Amino acid sequence: MSQHSEDSSLLKNVDCGTPEQSYSSTLEREFEVHDIGNLVEVGDLEPAFSFRKLLRFAGPGFAMSIAYLDPGNICSDLHCGAVAGYKLIWLLFLTHALGLYVQTLSARIGIVTGRNLAQHCHEQYARSIRIPLWLVCELAIIGSDIQESIGTAIALYLLFGVQIWAGILVAALLSYVILGIQRFGARKVEALFIAMIAIMCACFGVEVFMSSPDVREITKGLLIPRIPASATVQAVGIVGAVIMPHNLFLHSALVGTRRIKRAADVRHASIREANFYTTLESGVALLFSFAINATIMIVFADIYSRGNSAKSVHMAEQHLPGLVEAADLLRGAFGDLGPLLWAIGLLSSGQSSTATGTMAGQYLMEGMMRLRASPWLRLFISRSTSLVPTMLVGVLFTSRLDQFDEWLNVLQSLALPFALIPTLKLAQSSHVMSEFAVGPRWRAFGWLAAAVIIALNVYLLLPLIVDLASYGVAAA
Repeated sequence: MSQHSEDSSLLKNVDCGTPEQSYSSTLEREFEVHDIGNLVEVGDLEPAFSFRKLLRFAGPGFAMSIAYLDPGNICSDLHCGAVAGYKLIWLLFLTHALGLYVQTLSARIGIVTGRNLAQHCHEQYARSIRIPLWLVCELAIIGSDIQESIGTAIALYLLFGVQIWAGILVAALLSYVILGIQRFGARKVEALFIAMIAIMCACFGVEVFMSSPDVREITKGLLIPRIPASATVQAVGIVGAVIMPHNLFLHSALVGTRRIKRAADVRHASIREANFYTTLESGVALLFSFAINATIMIVFADIYSRGNSAKSVHMAEQHLPGLVEAADLLRGAFGDLGPLLWAIGLLSSGQSSTATGTMAGQYLMEGMMRLRASPWLRLFISRSTSLVPTMLVGVLFTSRLDQFDEWLNVLQSLALPFALIPTLKLAQSSHVMSEFAVGPRWRAFGWLAAAVIIALNVYLLLPLIVDLASYGVAAA
């Protein structure tokens, strides 16, 4: 069976019509999701590379990269540093490179077609598939939001002594404020996200300079692939968490804020230019994300390498530190400045990732289910859907937040194929992407990468399910 007929059987035909008709219908769909004031003009085609043009495209990639900097990833970084030292830095870099590939596919879908991933799922899949797909992805967003809101609440607890449940409420209110900035244009909220990333760079970067990391070991950790036997779970966790399901929906929608020219005589060149600058911006954003994650890993590798290294690693294997315990470790190593910088960086991480998660929920709801509502009502529905379960976790599981975080990672793992597989199918479909469909080699690489990611998620998932079942049996 040819690729074209295979795509036809799995995806409904999309009648793109003439370029002019395609441009008109695309523009209407853009206005359904983005207010006219939110569209950013990128200007005319440039004959050569233009830094000014790159700045016009800058924003969506940095917002996307925040998912790689959420409290769950920060906790994973400190665990890797505690158990494996500097030895997993190469794997952290590799997963960011893999993430760039998948995020690029998601962004290309939005750029080429003018519709985001959620809108395509609505149009391409039958109701019997679309509704379960929406529910699973919505549950994944709720699970991610719980992790991010609790991360914000822990930061507020470290800074001001605020109780976890109260910190969750404050996080919800702050997310309304951040997302309210969208009313003043996409560039404003993107600038805020970039500022939060800069705060994380500053806070975690200063801690690296305060520590005394072994530069030679850091270089070896980056260039020499190796996985200690004691750090297998942490290594699998890094790879398994590289793709957040909601982030694929988010990135494909955020690129729609750039108005590119789609008239017949410039359509192909404009889309190629947009793909180039979007990929470059995403690469720069994920490079910053890698640097921040690596600094956290390096700092805790240095802390645990002090004194009796074997004893420290054994202690880490027996009991991995949580986000609160990490502040105590930093206080012991650097004095009061250590936990202060940690809390400020964690607050920026939790609050920015909570906001982007809520945005993803909005795009998913309005694109997948075609729910018509005002922006503020959509925001209220999306945020309230996550707030109730987050409050329950904050009140009932305060003493078991780290273990509950692992269970939420299980939910993310289960939901991953529901976002990753549609992304790969759409990106390789000549029906949807026309001449911009992914070529055979990259298509094979994409499916191989997806199989590895899903397999590693299953590998990480099984022992957690066993532990959960054992906990249930013991409780009974």
